[in-house]
Amino acid sequence: MPRIRSKSSILFVLALVALVAAAIVPLGSAGASGQRSAGRTVHGKVTRGHLHLVRKVNVRHLVTSSAAGQSASAPLAREAGPWARFERERSEPARSLPGAPSPSNTSVVVNQNANGWEGLDHTDQRYAGGGNQFSLEPPDQGLCVGGVSTNDPSYGPEVVESVNDALVFYDARMHQLGLPITLSQFFGLPPTINRSTGKFGPFISDPKCYFDPDTQRWFHSVLTIAQDPNTGAFQAPASVYLAVSTSSEALGSYYIYRIDATDSGHPNCPCFGDQPLIGADQNGFYVSTAEYDLEPFGANFNGPQIYAMSKQKLEKGTLGSVVHISGITHAIGDRTTGSVQPSMAQVAQFETSNGGTEYFLSGYDCSLPACLIAAGAFNKITIWALTNTHSLSNNNPKVHLSLQDITVNPYENPVPQVQKDGPRPLGELDGEAVGLVQANDARMNQVVFAGGYLWSGINTKVDPGPRDGIEYFVVTPSAVGGVAGGSLHAQGYVAAANRFLSFPSIGVNGAGHGIMAFSLMGPNDYPSSAQIAMGAAGASGNIEIVRQGFRPEDGFTCYAAEVGPGALCRWGDYSASVGTPSGLVFSATEYIGDNSRTFFANWSTFLWPTNPA
Repeated sequence: MPRIRSKSSILFVLALVALVAAAIVPLGSAGASGQRSAGRTVHGKVTRGHLHLVRKVNVRHLVTSSAAGQSASAPLAREAGPWARFERERSEPARSLPGAPSPSNTSVVVNQNANGWEGLDHTDQRYAGGGNQFSLEPPDQGLCVGGVSTNDPSYGPEVVESVNDALVFYDARMHQLGLPITLSQFFGLPPTINRSTGKFGPFISDPKCYFDPDTQRWFHSVLTIAQDPNTGAFQAPASVYLAVSTSSEALGSYYIYRIDATDSGHPNCPCFGDQPLIGADQNGFYVSTAEYDLEPFGANFNGPQIYAMSKQKLEKGTLGSVVHISGITHAIGDRTTGSVQPSMAQVAQFETSNGGTEYFLSGYDCSLPACLIAAGAFNKITIWALTNTHSLSNNNPKVHLSLQDITVNPYENPVPQVQKDGPRPLGELDGEAVGLVQANDARMNQVVFAGGYLWSGINTKVDPGPRDGIEYFVVTPSAVGGVAGGSLHAQGYVAAANRFLSFPSIGVNGAGHGIMAFSLMGPNDYPSSAQIAMGAAGASGNIEIVRQGFRPEDGFTCYAAEVGPGALCRWGDYSASVGTPSGLVFSATEYIGDNSRTFFANWSTFLWPTNPA
C-alpha cells in the first residue's frame, strides 16, 4: 500500500502519538564513517501473540479454475477505492536541504536481458479473479525462486511473482503455469471489491515471498484491513496473513495463518501493521511491521513491531503463538524509522552462534513523533540481532533483542524522479504534463545474509541534482555475548548522470557474487529495469539497462485531475532480487512495458536471471 510516511503532514501534526516510554533509546552523535556505538539490549515489551491457523488451500486448484474478468471503466472513486483515497490524503515530499552526497557517476549501457520476461502488469492484476479487483498503484514487487519446474526439471526452478494484488507461477524458461490469481483468492479471503454486488471485502496489500532453501518451503505474507462491506471504510481488525507450503511444490497446498495486528492494548489503537517485512534464519521466520492507528488513519505511530515464530512449527501447521516484540522505537534526536528489515537466508547460510541469530538492518528515514519523512542528510544505520532463536521451537521461547548503530556515509531522503515524456493517453485526456515519479524515502530495503555479510541499500538524493541514487552497505555482523555488533565491510553509492535510480534490492549467490536490481529513469529514459554487479568489495562495472521502458508512467496517481493537488506518480514501493544455490540471481522491478494497459494504469514488471560469477 502507499507508504504511510507520505500521509498528510497536517494530519500528523494534529495527532499526538503516545509512545511506549521504554521504546526510545537515544544514542551518540555522528562520527566518522564506519564508527559504531556500543551494542546494547533493547528493552521492549515481549508478549505471546496468538497465531490463527485459519485454513488450508490448494493452489493448483485455484490456478486451474481461475478465470480472468472484464469490465467497463468506472469513475476512479469506484475503480480504485482506497488506492485513490490514499493519494488524495498524501502530502508533498519532504523538503530538501543542503548536504546530500555527491558521488561519482557510473556509466550506463543498454544490455537487454534476453532470458528475462515481462511479469505481472496492471491488466493482469485488475482482471484476475473474475475482475473483482481495484485499479491500483504501485505494484510492490514480491519474488521467490526454488524447487523444480512441474513442466520439466531441465526448465529450472519454479519462480513465483506477487504484486498488489495478484500472484502468478512460472518456471525459469518463462512458461507461465496457469492464469494469475488474486491475493485474496490465495489467502482464502473474499474479494476486496465484488463487482457484481458492490460489497467490499478485506483490503489486502504489500506482498512479500521467500523460498527457504534449507527446508524447501514457500512463505508468503500480506497485510489486511477489514473494510465496511457497504462503504469500504477501514475498520478493525487488521492482520498479517502468512501462507506456508506443505511441500517444496509452489503449486501445492499451503497452511494459511493470521496474526492479529490490531493491538487494541497499544496507544491510539486499534491499529494496523504497515508493510510487513519478512526474513528467516535456520530456526525461525520473522515479520516486522510499522504500527499506525486506523482512526484517524495513519496519524499515530507506535514504532516497529517484530513477530518471531518457529519455522518448523509453521511448516507442520502446529504453531499456535508468536513472540511479539513491541515498544522498540529507536531514535537519535528526532530521527527514527518504522522499517526494521529482517534478513533472508536465500542460499541456506545461517548465523548459528548464540543459539541461532537473526539479523536486521534499519536506517533513519523519518522523524518523531509521527514518523514523517525527515528532511536533511543523516549518517547512521542500525544493526539488530535477535539471539537464541533455537528456543522458538520450545513452548516458552526466550529470545534476546539488541542493537548497535553504525556510522556510514551520508544519505538523504530522495526527491521525486523525472521521466522521459511520451504518449500518455490518460495524462493527455486530463490535459496535464508528464508526472514526476515518487521515490518514497530512505528506509532500508531488502536485506540478505550471505557469505557472512548483510547486504542492503537505500534510496538517497544525490548532488548535483535534482537526482536520486542508491547507497549500499555490506555489513559484517556479530553478536558477541548475545549483543549486536557490526562493522562496514564495504559501502558506496551508485549514481548516473542525468538519471534517477531507486528501490534497490541485492541478491547474492553462495559464492558471494551478486546483483543489485533497481529502477532507472530520467529526462531521456522511460522507466526501465536495471542492474549492477555486486561483490564483497561493493558495486563494480557499468549500470546495465536490462529492459528499456516503452513509455512514461501514465497512471491515475500522476494527475491532479484524478487524485487532487500535489499528485505524484506512485512507484515501487520495492523491488526484489533472489540469490539461488545454482549461482543464478533472479530479479524483478517495476517498469513500463509495451503490453496492453487499462484506462487508469500502465505499469508492468520485468523478471530476469543473471549469472554474476
